[in-house]
Amino acid sequence: MAPAAGSADKRRRRSAPIIDECLAEFIKRTILRLPIIDILNILKEWGFLAEKELQTLTIRPKDMLAMEVVRFCEVKNATMKDAANLDFVFNHTYPEKRTWNVYQMSKPLESEIDFFDLSEYKLQFKKSIHSVSKNVTIHFKEFGEALWIRIAWGKNHTKPDQYKPTFVVYQSNTPYAFVTNITKTCQPLLCQALVIAANYSQIQELDLKSKSLNSLMDIVFKRIYQPFQSYHPRPLQERNYSPAIVDPRVTYENLREKERIDHVTRETFGDGPLPKLETASYKLETMFKSESGLATRDDPFRCVVKFSSPHILEAIRSLAPAGIAEVPISNLLTCIPHRARNVFKITDKRPLNSQATSV
Repeated sequence: MAPAAGSADKRRRRSAPIIDECLAEFIKRTILRLPIIDILNILKEWGFLAEKELQTLTIRPKDMLAMEVVRFCEVKNATMKDAANLDFVFNHTYPEKRTWNVYQMSKPLESEIDFFDLSEYKLQFKKSIHSVSKNVTIHFKEFGEALWIRIAWGKNHTKPDQYKPTFVVYQSNTPYAFVTNITKTCQPLLCQALVIAANYSQIQELDLKSKSLNSLMDIVFKRIYQPFQSYHPRPLQERNYSPAIVDPRVTYENLREKERIDHVTRETFGDGPLPKLETASYKLETMFKSESGLATRDDPFRCVVKFSSPHILEAIRSLAPAGIAEVPISNLLTCIPHRARNVFKITDKRPLNSQATSV
């Protein structure tokens, strides 16, 4: 009787669905990345597990939860598309874990705006990349009006690396795409796919990056609550100003000067919340010059000044009221949302036919 039972066990094991080991490991690692406080909500949004299955999960320890999810995936014969959907939900929930770059597309002025067909967009995007490289996996997922694209790149003799995918966020009928984790090698192929799928003719990377995807969208789509204004000094008596309530224990030696600083700060930055950026970089390139104004060396002097903060625009707005800087604040700092960039290159003034630019 024992051999018969053993044969039955073997048959059951052979008949049980088994997913690829690499896929199972990827799902396990993705689960381990999820914050324990949101893990159930993310699994619910994933939509792969039924409500009854979710209720049976052991939340702690997390590695046990991951193994239980993998077992469900084996029984339900999960695919790479299912795993990609879980990765989509995680990155959509926590986009600030990545640094996003902005790309702007354009077309001739006389071109008309084309009707956006989502199915055609996906088809053309895949076709463009697969025409050059077959060893790439591409998945799509919609979140509201935004289309998220996940691209895992492979080489000639290696499988696509699912642990280092490129993510693209594109909103239909806009010239902007938000990209994270793209290598210089894959960048041309991605850019080609973006312009072909959206029916544009050119694309360029803007000098604008941040961990806050929503802030980047607010800047390029002009959704800033309080638009920045140019500073035009006016006499205090001409302004409709109500001084802020201050601690009565604090005495200001020059209240009029404080009022002026507060006014200029509001006129420059507004009262509303500002887009969240973490850095502002300024690359200086200038020639060494003698007292006569002639260059003394052929190669220019180069340096980089970088400002960093969890919220660089709020930090800049606080400089003058804190007494750290005079008002008005330099336009190189206040123009960031208007110019839609936080990386600047400052050069000497050159002839019009020169390739160099100045700020």
